[in-house]
Amino acid sequence: MENLIDKKQSIIESALELVYENGFHGCPVSQVAKNAGVAAGTIYTYFENKEDLIVGIYEHVAQQIMNYISERDDASLEFENRFFDYWRNFTEFYEKYPAIHGFYDQFLNSPFNSEEIQNKPNIWHEWAHKFFQSGMDKGAIRVTNPVVLSILVNTNIASTVRIKKNFKTKLARTNVNLEEISHLIWAGIKAD
Repeated sequence: MENLIDKKQSIIESALELVYENGFHGCPVSQVAKNAGVAAGTIYTYFENKEDLIVGIYEHVAQQIMNYISERDDASLEFENRFFDYWRNFTEFYEKYPAIHGFYDQFLNSPFNSEEIQNKPNIWHEWAHKFFQSGMDKGAIRVTNPVVLSILVNTNIASTVRIKKNFKTKLARTNVNLEEISHLIWAGIKAD
């Protein structure tokens, strides 16, 4: 059983790297199999087709993000501290795993992110919504839809990481501190 889990994990990681490097169209199943060290037919043991593989990666990535952020969340802290930890941890995760950052961004803006997929439960999104709801419940942040807060914060984190990666030298040369973004977001969502 463990060997099956290892193979599936290897397939997902291989496909994730290929998508990051070459995009969805530059990720043929044959290459995924070769990089994973499995026969091409083995992929079809776990995934019906390439679309199912891409969706499987998306679900895997959502689980990875949720695990990383939730394991580092300390619910005993004041929500303001939790917010800044959330920001730091999510930023750190994306910087540590650039293939996941690239994949997630790419997936959300692709035809694979169909209405059917959007209507399925997503454990990462659900956890993030509960996180922001807890801030509202404690009176620490403005009462609004937690989905809106999650979108506001998470898209800014993803953009910040992308900017840090793509403009690293220029940011250092011009002495731009992107940490200000988290403080501006906090100022905009905290309760009056």
